Amino acid sequence: MGRVKVELDEDETWPDRLYYGPHFMGTTRMHNDQRQGVVDKNCRVHAMHNLYIAGASVFPTGGIGTPTLTLTALAIRLADHLKTELKNA
Repeated sequence: MGRVKVELDEDETWPDRLYYGPHFMGTTRMHNDQRQGVVDKNCRVHAMHNLYIAGASVFPTGGIGTPTLTLTALAIRLADHLKTELKNA
């Protein structure tokens, strides 16, 4: 269990909304067509043999939820792919 601790001055009231930071997504989009994305389905940069990007920047779109679980799954998937690539090298 977690707890939220908001420190307020004596003359302040509880805020109407709690804000959070943005998640930057889509700057190195994933797409199998290099004209439409920067990385392929395995997060490998198009036309590069050994450069991979694992992060929210490869998401083609973003939602309103935090990307943590999706990023974790993506990182595990990429690790499995790289492990296979190294075994076959």
